[in-house]
Amino acid sequence: MTQYILGIDIGTSSTKGILITTNGTVIKQAKQSYSLETPHPSWAQADANDWLKAVLSVISELTTGIKRDTIIAMGIDGLYGGAGIPVDAAGNVLGPTLIWMDRRATKETTLAQTLVSDKELMAITANLVDPYYGFTKLMWLRDNQPDLYQKAVQFLPPESYIIRQLTGETSINYAAAGNLAGVYDINTHQWSPVLAAKLGLELSKLPQTFIDSTTPAGYLSAQWVEQLNLPNNLPIFNTGVDVGPETVGTGVLAPGKVTIAIGTSMNAAVVTTTPKRDNGLIIWPYVYQPQQYYYNFVGANTAGAIIAWFTAEFANDLTNGPQELDKVSATVPAGSNGLTVLPYFMGERSPLWDSDVRGTILGLSLKTTRAELYNAFQEAIAFSVRQSIEQFGAQVGDTITLVGGVSSSAKMVQMIADVTGKTVLTTKSGGEANLGSAILAGIGMGVIAPETVDAWVKIDAEIKPDKMQHMAYNQYFTRYQKAYTHVKAFYCTQHDEYKI
Repeated sequence: MTQYILGIDIGTSSTKGILITTNGTVIKQAKQSYSLETPHPSWAQADANDWLKAVLSVISELTTGIKRDTIIAMGIDGLYGGAGIPVDAAGNVLGPTLIWMDRRATKETTLAQTLVSDKELMAITANLVDPYYGFTKLMWLRDNQPDLYQKAVQFLPPESYIIRQLTGETSINYAAAGNLAGVYDINTHQWSPVLAAKLGLELSKLPQTFIDSTTPAGYLSAQWVEQLNLPNNLPIFNTGVDVGPETVGTGVLAPGKVTIAIGTSMNAAVVTTTPKRDNGLIIWPYVYQPQQYYYNFVGANTAGAIIAWFTAEFANDLTNGPQELDKVSATVPAGSNGLTVLPYFMGERSPLWDSDVRGTILGLSLKTTRAELYNAFQEAIAFSVRQSIEQFGAQVGDTITLVGGVSSSAKMVQMIADVTGKTVLTTKSGGEANLGSAILAGIGMGVIAPETVDAWVKIDAEIKPDKMQHMAYNQYFTRYQKAYTHVKAFYCTQHDEYKI
């Protein structure tokens, strides 16, 4: 009898699900979109009720027509939920979730720097302090929304919240705990009472059960059996922050590969046996064997997000915006005829760590065309990729694996190869977080052998850089870096422009 595994990825703009067999055959996929709230510049928050509705819808779609007793496990991952979802004792949502993209906690970042030294923070957490991290967002809620902070019994990552709803059990994946930073001791893999006391945060408001991605986090409650067409007591695995399972989905279960994931944001990652401290990276335990491996990544706040914004604002007359824009901009030369775009529409995290900078377009003229401007936006993403992988130093070889929606654009993939000078590999299967979550659940059930996972990923394209284009892009990349240096001071003066 064929057995199936479900993988669910709660993303920033949509929840995606996949149903696979235990030998890796994809049977079904489903997707449910929702909106993101940006009530002020640099703010980004979401309603966790939207996530729950989307997850239930996606599961129902995937299980329709499938015999429920043939489904043996489900893995669930989620976007980095920043501060986490504020819930009461019954698990009800009390307010919006300040997600990873939110950068409102600038004052709290400054405060944290006076309370804990960079040296101590790096030694204990392998991270520093920035509005990106969940612990600074918790400090913001404590100081700016004290009623909500006090009412909240716990703050849960998106995947932990959904699993609690489905099973009644509360846990936090080691990866999600490490990404919260600030109060997570990466050496002991526990919360740090010392740091929590210095920062004035209550550890009791965080999940107390740490779990890895291959141990069941709970079992499906009977109340969901009929609605979701799933077996009672189905093992459900908490597979942590989405970019981890996304990397697993490319076949990475050990050190050795650099993976670039481009969706709403961009993440460039390398898995190591020791944290790559003091490199401006974001570091947390890997979603596979977290006591042994570490996930080190550089993360751009906006990548696909600025393409979506450009298309909505300047190309809503096109039926298939990005695809048609790719065609009309195909002949625009490297450097976009003098245009330079800085893609920092929501500030920037690693490696710049700049909450003040904003998206910037330099070089506009009366001759500038929409195609040229679009090309410059794409170049900004490619430059961001190059800037990111350079943080890994010699660990980056001659090839990088590219996953995410951008890999469907042949023009964009070639541009990334030309800008970085690396051969870019794209996959027919793999690179989706929902697949990685299904794989981790399968490993946990003992029906998927870890050594076979790499064979699941089929390389469908190997794009080599054009040497002449790469030489041209070297100078434009330098210009891109200089542009940030020159505009940085301007944005630093804008702290008080928006008040709440």
